[in-house]
Amino acid sequence: MLQIDTLPAYTAAADSAAGEEMVCAYDTLFKATDRPAPVRRQSLFTHHQMQVVHHAETPIVGRTVSGWFLVVIALSMTLTVLYMRKKQLTVLRLLHAAINMRVMARTLRESNLTHTGNQAPIAVVALAPLALIGCFCAHPYSQRPLMDFAQYLLILGCATTAYFVRNGIIRLIGNAFDNSETANAYIANNYMFHLLYGVAASAFAFFICYTDNMGTVFLYILGGVIGLLFILRFFRGMKLILTYAKYPKVYFFYYLCSLELLPILILIKLALQ
Repeated sequence: MLQIDTLPAYTAAADSAAGEEMVCAYDTLFKATDRPAPVRRQSLFTHHQMQVVHHAETPIVGRTVSGWFLVVIALSMTLTVLYMRKKQLTVLRLLHAAINMRVMARTLRESNLTHTGNQAPIAVVALAPLALIGCFCAHPYSQRPLMDFAQYLLILGCATTAYFVRNGIIRLIGNAFDNSETANAYIANNYMFHLLYGVAASAFAFFICYTDNMGTVFLYILGGVIGLLFILRFFRGMKLILTYAKYPKVYFFYYLCSLELLPILILIKLALQ
Protein backbone atom coordinates (compact mmCIF):
# COMPACT_ATOMS: atom_id res chain seq x y z
CA MET A 1 0.00 0.00 0.00
CA LEU A 2 1.30 3.50 -1.01
CA GLN A 3 2.43 5.62 1.99
CA ILE A 4 1.37 9.30 1.58
CA ASP A 5 2.97 10.94 4.60
CA THR A 6 6.71 10.74 3.93
CA LEU A 7 7.81 13.07 6.79
CA PRO A 8 9.44 11.19 9.61
CA ALA A 9 7.99 11.39 13.05
CA TYR A 10 9.37 14.13 15.32
CA THR A 11 11.55 12.92 18.12
CA ALA A 12 13.71 14.81 20.59
CA ALA A 13 16.74 12.79 19.61
CA ALA A 14 16.36 13.71 15.95
CA ASP A 15 16.01 17.44 16.86
CA SER A 16 19.17 17.43 18.97
CA ALA A 17 21.09 15.63 16.24
CA ALA A 18 20.02 18.18 13.64
CA GLY A 19 20.97 21.08 15.93
CA GLU A 20 24.48 19.73 16.35
CA GLU A 21 24.93 19.56 12.58
CA MET A 22 23.93 23.30 11.98
CA VAL A 23 26.71 25.51 10.79
CA CYS A 24 25.45 28.69 12.64
CA ALA A 25 24.17 28.43 16.15
CA TYR A 26 21.08 30.39 17.24
CA ASP A 27 22.89 32.22 20.06
CA THR A 28 25.59 33.55 17.72
CA LEU A 29 23.30 34.45 14.83
CA PHE A 30 20.93 36.71 16.77
CA LYS A 31 23.41 38.08 19.31
CA ALA A 32 23.70 41.90 19.40
CA THR A 33 27.00 43.30 18.22
CA ASP A 34 29.00 44.88 21.00
CA ARG A 35 29.66 48.57 20.24
CA PRO A 36 31.52 51.15 22.32
CA ALA A 37 29.40 53.69 24.21
CA PRO A 38 29.10 57.07 22.45
CA VAL A 39 31.35 59.84 23.70
CA ARG A 40 29.33 62.82 24.96
CA ARG A 41 30.95 66.14 24.22
CA GLN A 42 29.72 69.52 25.43
CA SER A 43 28.61 71.76 22.59
CA LEU A 44 30.30 75.10 22.12
CA PHE A 45 26.89 76.74 21.65
CA THR A 46 25.21 75.35 24.74
CA HIS A 47 25.12 78.68 26.56
CA HIS A 48 23.57 80.33 23.48
CA GLN A 49 20.58 78.02 23.28
CA MET A 50 17.23 79.66 23.89
CA GLN A 51 14.84 78.16 26.36
CA VAL A 52 11.17 77.77 25.58
CA VAL A 53 9.04 79.68 28.04
CA HIS A 54 5.30 79.11 27.97
CA HIS A 55 3.57 82.39 28.66
CA ALA A 56 -0.03 82.60 29.67
CA GLU A 57 -2.27 83.54 26.79
CA THR A 58 -3.68 87.04 27.15
CA PRO A 59 -7.31 87.40 26.13
CA ILE A 60 -7.99 89.53 23.11
CA VAL A 61 -10.17 92.46 24.08
CA GLY A 62 -12.33 93.77 21.26
CA ARG A 63 -12.51 97.48 20.57
CA THR A 64 -15.79 98.85 21.83
CA VAL A 65 -16.84 102.42 21.07
CA SER A 66 -19.50 104.10 23.15
CA GLY A 67 -22.69 105.18 21.43
CA TRP A 68 -22.24 108.83 22.29
CA PHE A 69 -19.18 108.95 20.01
CA LEU A 70 -21.44 108.70 16.96
CA VAL A 71 -23.81 111.32 18.40
CA VAL A 72 -20.95 113.80 18.91
CA ILE A 73 -19.62 113.16 15.40
CA ALA A 74 -23.06 113.72 13.86
CA LEU A 75 -23.60 116.92 15.86
CA SER A 76 -20.15 118.24 14.93
CA MET A 77 -20.72 117.65 11.23
CA THR A 78 -24.21 119.19 11.41
CA LEU A 79 -23.00 122.32 13.22
CA THR A 80 -20.10 122.70 10.79
CA VAL A 81 -22.37 122.50 7.75
CA LEU A 82 -24.93 124.90 9.23
CA TYR A 83 -22.36 127.49 10.27
CA MET A 84 -20.49 127.43 6.96
CA ARG A 85 -23.77 127.66 5.07
CA LYS A 86 -24.81 130.65 7.19
CA LYS A 87 -21.51 132.39 6.45
CA GLN A 88 -21.63 131.33 2.78
CA LEU A 89 -18.31 129.54 3.07
CA THR A 90 -17.00 126.44 1.36
CA VAL A 91 -13.91 124.35 1.89
CA LEU A 92 -12.48 125.37 -1.49
CA ARG A 93 -13.07 129.03 -0.72
CA LEU A 94 -11.33 128.72 2.64
CA LEU A 95 -8.37 126.97 1.05
CA HIS A 96 -8.19 129.65 -1.66
CA ALA A 97 -8.31 132.35 1.02
CA ALA A 98 -5.55 130.60 2.94
CA ILE A 99 -3.27 130.90 -0.08
CA ASN A 100 -4.26 134.26 -1.60
CA MET A 101 -4.21 137.43 0.52
CA ARG A 102 -6.79 139.24 -1.64
CA VAL A 103 -9.21 136.34 -1.48
CA MET A 104 -8.69 136.22 2.29
CA ALA A 105 -9.53 139.91 2.69
CA ARG A 106 -12.66 139.54 0.55
CA THR A 107 -13.72 136.39 2.43
CA LEU A 108 -13.28 138.06 5.81
CA ARG A 109 -15.26 141.07 4.67
CA GLU A 110 -18.13 139.14 3.10
CA SER A 111 -18.49 136.54 5.86
CA ASN A 112 -17.84 139.03 8.69
CA LEU A 113 -15.43 136.68 10.43
CA THR A 114 -13.67 139.60 12.12
CA HIS A 115 -16.62 140.02 14.50
CA THR A 116 -16.00 138.71 18.03
CA GLY A 117 -19.33 136.84 17.96
CA ASN A 118 -17.78 134.20 15.71
CA GLN A 119 -15.41 133.05 18.40
CA ALA A 120 -17.80 130.73 20.27
CA PRO A 121 -19.27 128.84 17.27
CA ILE A 122 -15.86 128.43 15.65
CA ALA A 123 -14.48 127.09 18.93
CA VAL A 124 -17.26 124.49 19.07
CA VAL A 125 -16.88 123.53 15.41
CA ALA A 126 -13.12 123.15 15.63
CA LEU A 127 -12.62 121.76 19.13
CA ALA A 128 -15.55 119.34 19.49
CA PRO A 129 -14.25 116.72 17.01
CA LEU A 130 -10.62 117.28 18.02
CA ALA A 131 -11.46 116.71 21.69
CA LEU A 132 -13.37 113.55 20.72
CA ILE A 133 -10.36 112.17 18.87
CA GLY A 134 -8.12 113.06 21.81
CA CYS A 135 -10.47 111.27 24.22
CA PHE A 136 -10.57 108.21 21.96
CA CYS A 137 -6.78 108.05 21.69
CA ALA A 138 -6.43 108.36 25.47
CA HIS A 139 -8.76 105.39 26.07
CA PRO A 140 -9.03 103.29 22.88
CA TYR A 141 -10.88 100.50 24.67
CA SER A 142 -13.91 102.14 26.19
CA GLN A 143 -15.48 100.17 29.02
CA ARG A 144 -17.10 103.02 31.03
CA PRO A 145 -19.27 105.20 28.78
CA LEU A 146 -20.29 107.71 31.48
CA MET A 147 -16.74 108.20 32.71
CA ASP A 148 -15.48 108.58 29.15
CA PHE A 149 -18.15 111.17 28.36
CA ALA A 150 -17.22 113.12 31.50
CA GLN A 151 -13.59 112.99 30.42
CA TYR A 152 -14.56 114.22 26.97
CA LEU A 153 -16.42 117.18 28.47
CA LEU A 154 -13.38 117.94 30.63
CA ILE A 155 -11.04 117.91 27.62
CA LEU A 156 -13.45 120.03 25.59
CA GLY A 157 -13.86 122.51 28.44
CA CYS A 158 -10.11 122.89 28.97
CA ALA A 159 -9.46 123.31 25.23
CA THR A 160 -12.25 125.89 24.89
CA THR A 161 -10.96 127.84 27.88
CA ALA A 162 -7.44 127.85 26.46
CA TYR A 163 -8.86 128.97 23.11
CA PHE A 164 -10.62 132.00 24.61
CA VAL A 165 -7.64 132.88 26.80
CA ARG A 166 -5.30 132.70 23.81
CA ASN A 167 -7.43 135.05 21.71
CA GLY A 168 -7.73 137.42 24.66
CA ILE A 169 -3.96 137.52 25.06
CA ILE A 170 -3.55 138.25 21.34
CA ARG A 171 -5.95 141.20 21.61
CA LEU A 172 -4.13 142.39 24.73
CA ILE A 173 -0.77 142.25 22.95
CA GLY A 174 -2.28 144.12 19.98
CA ASN A 175 -3.58 146.89 22.22
CA ALA A 176 -0.27 147.08 24.09
CA PHE A 177 1.67 147.59 20.87
CA ASP A 178 -1.01 149.81 19.26
CA ASN A 179 -1.75 147.11 16.68
CA SER A 180 -5.35 146.23 17.51
CA GLU A 181 -6.44 146.08 13.85
CA THR A 182 -3.58 143.77 12.99
CA ALA A 183 -4.41 141.57 15.98
CA ASN A 184 -8.06 141.34 14.89
CA ALA A 185 -6.98 140.43 11.35
CA TYR A 186 -4.62 137.82 12.80
CA ILE A 187 -7.44 136.28 14.86
CA ALA A 188 -9.82 136.33 11.86
CA ASN A 189 -7.15 134.56 9.81
CA ASN A 190 -6.96 131.92 12.54
CA TYR A 191 -10.74 131.52 12.40
CA MET A 192 -10.54 130.38 8.79
CA PHE A 193 -7.91 127.79 9.55
CA HIS A 194 -9.77 126.62 12.64
CA LEU A 195 -12.81 126.00 10.47
CA LEU A 196 -10.62 123.86 8.23
CA TYR A 197 -9.39 122.00 11.33
CA GLY A 198 -12.99 121.28 12.30
CA VAL A 199 -13.97 120.11 8.82
CA ALA A 200 -10.99 117.74 8.61
CA ALA A 201 -11.47 116.41 12.15
CA SER A 202 -15.21 115.84 11.66
CA ALA A 203 -14.57 113.98 8.41
CA PHE A 204 -11.86 111.71 9.86
CA ALA A 205 -13.36 111.18 13.34
CA PHE A 206 -15.80 108.50 12.15
CA PHE A 207 -13.10 106.48 10.38
CA ILE A 208 -10.67 106.83 13.30
CA CYS A 209 -13.19 105.60 15.88
CA TYR A 210 -15.04 102.94 13.89
CA THR A 211 -12.36 101.24 11.78
CA ASP A 212 -10.18 98.87 13.80
CA ASN A 213 -7.55 98.12 11.19
CA MET A 214 -7.31 101.49 9.43
CA GLY A 215 -7.99 103.77 12.39
CA THR A 216 -4.31 104.46 13.02
CA VAL A 217 -3.72 105.22 9.34
CA PHE A 218 -6.54 107.77 9.29
CA LEU A 219 -5.19 109.29 12.49
CA TYR A 220 -1.78 109.81 10.88
CA ILE A 221 -3.39 111.29 7.78
CA LEU A 222 -5.39 113.72 9.92
CA GLY A 223 -2.24 114.67 11.82
CA GLY A 224 -0.46 115.38 8.54
CA VAL A 225 -3.33 117.53 7.24
CA ILE A 226 -3.55 119.57 10.45
CA GLY A 227 0.24 119.91 10.51
CA LEU A 228 0.28 121.33 6.98
CA LEU A 229 -2.57 123.73 7.81
CA PHE A 230 -0.74 124.85 10.95
CA ILE A 231 2.44 125.61 9.01
CA LEU A 232 0.46 127.51 6.39
CA ARG A 233 -1.40 129.45 9.11
CA PHE A 234 1.85 130.30 10.85
CA PHE A 235 3.45 131.78 7.74
CA ARG A 236 0.24 133.57 6.79
CA GLY A 237 0.09 135.15 10.24
CA MET A 238 3.72 136.17 9.99
CA LYS A 239 3.03 137.83 6.65
CA LEU A 240 0.04 139.68 8.11
CA ILE A 241 2.11 141.00 10.99
CA LEU A 242 5.05 142.09 8.84
CA THR A 243 2.72 143.76 6.31
CA TYR A 244 0.14 145.57 8.44
CA ALA A 245 1.64 145.86 11.92
CA LYS A 246 2.96 149.16 13.16
CA TYR A 247 6.19 149.70 15.02
CA PRO A 248 7.59 147.62 16.70
CA LYS A 249 6.87 144.72 14.36
CA VAL A 250 9.66 142.48 15.61
CA TYR A 251 8.53 142.42 19.25
CA PHE A 252 4.91 141.96 18.27
CA PHE A 253 5.91 139.03 16.09
CA TYR A 254 8.04 137.50 18.87
CA TYR A 255 5.20 137.58 21.36
CA LEU A 256 2.76 135.98 18.92
CA CYS A 257 5.25 133.29 17.95
CA SER A 258 5.76 132.42 21.61
CA LEU A 259 2.00 132.26 22.09
CA GLU A 260 1.61 129.97 19.07
CA LEU A 261 4.52 127.61 19.70
CA LEU A 262 4.24 127.23 23.47
CA PRO A 263 1.08 125.02 23.36
CA ILE A 264 2.66 122.86 20.65
CA LEU A 265 5.77 122.31 22.76
CA ILE A 266 3.64 121.41 25.77
CA LEU A 267 1.65 118.86 23.76
CA ILE A 268 4.86 117.32 22.40
CA LYS A 269 6.27 117.07 25.91
CA LEU A 270 3.10 115.34 27.16
CA ALA A 271 3.08 112.97 24.19
CA LEU A 272 6.70 111.95 24.81
CA GLN A 273 5.97 111.24 28.46
